[in-house]
Amino acid sequence: MHMMMEMFFHFRIEEPILFREWKPMNTTAYVFSCIGIFLIAFALEVLKFGRMRLVGKKVEEEKKVDCCCSTEEDGLWNIPETRPLNAKTVNLAPFTRDSLLVKSHFASSILIFIQHFVDYSLMLVSMTYNWPIFLSLLAGHATGYFFLGPMMTVEESEAAGSCCS
Repeated sequence: MHMMMEMFFHFRIEEPILFREWKPMNTTAYVFSCIGIFLIAFALEVLKFGRMRLVGKKVEEEKKVDCCCSTEEDGLWNIPETRPLNAKTVNLAPFTRDSLLVKSHFASSILIFIQHFVDYSLMLVSMTYNWPIFLSLLAGHATGYFFLGPMMTVEESEAAGSCCS
């Protein structure tokens, strides 16, 4: 017998969450599954924060150089999102063999793998359309951001993305 996954929010206890083996058979197991999803989402926010701190330290250690692309106030190729904070200097990470062999780059690469794995796994959990599980996931993300968000600055969150921030 083949059952189709229902594409609307529901509240059924005896359904697999992420793996066939992760199937709560009673209310107690279901509550612990919700707590587990909450903790995984919270841990993901901690992981994102830790990786951002690692990348932020790396950016701070790099020397400031003259912008190689544009010093216009409109940003790189007139794209406002690439506007440098200081029009004369930007942080550039040169792509060299040595930059690939830095320990912080290895650590950041491992952390980004784990981060994306957990991100996509939680996306699949949310696609079960089980609303208590979904709300547990959102509550974990929100709680993690609530506690760690004030420790991050806008510059730190932008440091991981743009060459001219």
